Amino acid sequence: MMKFRKTQGGNHMRKALLAAASVVLLAACSPPAEQVEQAKAPVAEPAVPVDPTFTGLTRPKGDDQFGYYLPTAEVKVGDYRLDNLHIAGQMGFNDWERGERTKTYAPVMLEFVDITSPARKNALGNVVYSVKLKVLPDAYAVTDERIRLVGKHPKLGDVRLDVKLDPAALKKTKGTKGKDGVTVADGALQVGDTPFKAVAFTWRGGDWG
Repeated sequence: MMKFRKTQGGNHMRKALLAAASVVLLAACSPPAEQVEQAKAPVAEPAVPVDPTFTGLTRPKGDDQFGYYLPTAEVKVGDYRLDNLHIAGQMGFNDWERGERTKTYAPVMLEFVDITSPARKNALGNVVYSVKLKVLPDAYAVTDERIRLVGKHPKLGDVRLDVKLDPAALKKTKGTKGKDGVTVADGALQVGDTPFKAVAFTWRGGDWG
């Protein structure tokens, strides 16, 4: 009987050791929980899909769209926040399309600011950040009822904008110089891998920044 108990005890010990070893091996082979979660995380569909047919430079017929379009809600990627969408007057389009270009300006462009950079208030009372990221266009199209832009920036990646303009609302807000805060455009924006499926803009004329 004593010999049987010893053998039985030894079997139990061996089984326990094998079970413990199996758990260790499984843990070593299993990926970390973070990797499992990342693998399961769905990839967000782009707010503005890539459109290879959208190329060229299509300008508006006049100066009706000239001004700064300000987002009605925060649009932010990391430390970079969208400050405005700028549409130039005819002179700006003329210079750009003639090849008179700089690295910091285009007749259709998006401007982001680094909210961690030093800031001050300008004469208009607007907060101005020292670091600005300007997305210049590879292609744009501005009509009475739509604004499209595709461009890129080293810190933001590929950027695509597609918004509809409301000509009546734009005309109305110009009567108050933009002080009524009427929404004049809405649509979608893609910044790198980050989609913004619902963006809206008010309008201001003149110098914003």
